[in-house]
Amino acid sequence: MKAWQFGVTTALGVAALGLVTTEVVLASGNRTLQAEINQRQQYLQQSVQLEGLYREMVRALAERAASSGDDALRDLLAHNGIRYSVDVPAPAPAAALPDVPARKPTR
Repeated sequence: MKAWQFGVTTALGVAALGLVTTEVVLASGNRTLQAEINQRQQYLQQSVQLEGLYREMVRALAERAASSGDDALRDLLAHNGIRYSVDVPAPAPAAALPDVPARKPTR
């Protein structure tokens, strides 16, 4: 093998070794990123499943704060961006009189 052929072959071997090393580093980085993405996706899926439970918990806390007049609980909810209003119940309608059939005048 001539000197220039040896130099070219050695350069190609070094370049191939560099490319393999780069591939290994990039593949490792991709695995790390993929694991992080999978963890985030799992968290989001679990959050969606628990959304109904969280909503009921907040509703119960708001009802408790409204019914007991608990200012600390109201402030805690407000600090977390949850506001509520208390509806005053409408007065009950007066008892309806029973239907009495109209009497015909007697003569």
